Amino acid sequence: MSLRRHLRKLLRETGEDGRPSGSPRTPIASGEAEVSFTTEVPWPSLWKFAQFAYIAEQYGYRYSGLDPELRDSGTPFFVFRRLPDARERAARTREQFPGALEGGRLPGMRAWPVPVLTLSQARSEVRLLHARIAMDYYGALGRQRMRPWLIGIPVVFLLFLLVNGELHATGLRVAAGMAATLLVALAASRVFMRRRRAAHQRLLERSGVRWPP
Repeated sequence: MSLRRHLRKLLRETGEDGRPSGSPRTPIASGEAEVSFTTEVPWPSLWKFAQFAYIAEQYGYRYSGLDPELRDSGTPFFVFRRLPDARERAARTREQFPGALEGGRLPGMRAWPVPVLTLSQARSEVRLLHARIAMDYYGALGRQRMRPWLIGIPVVFLLFLLVNGELHATGLRVAAGMAATLLVALAASRVFMRRRRAAHQRLLERSGVRWPP
């Protein structure tokens, strides 16, 4: 999914594209300050998601971290909340970038569509957004329990041996080695995420940003 397409989705689900919103999670009638947009990361790159967060803010929606209502869903979901001056921000952005939603240049991004590169004047903001998103993302993954993996991986290999008639000493040794390798890789990924999260936290602290707020 492109940045432009996801931006159109945000505006459509929050009713900012001029059409009624069908999303039950968007309480437009109860007050503008309560309007929000919840999404998972639709790209394999957290940097691209940070670019999206920067663009969304130009239209009046600020990245606010993990959605507390979906904290236990198993998948990190992130919420963008409508700013009090969202209408003015969106009007100003549409005036400056009239063709952004139809293929024109996006706010803070270079003119060509692929790859989407950040302009120098927006890069520092995108970098700080990326640090916040990465902290939330790695923190959410780090809170996931390892016990299901510790039990599930050996069980899957054991079932594989049973189905294929390889339940003998050699097969068990091979399966045990592969399961151990996967578990070590899983543990190493947890260490990597903790270190990356700490690095992003130091960046935010040096920039005077307190996160989570």
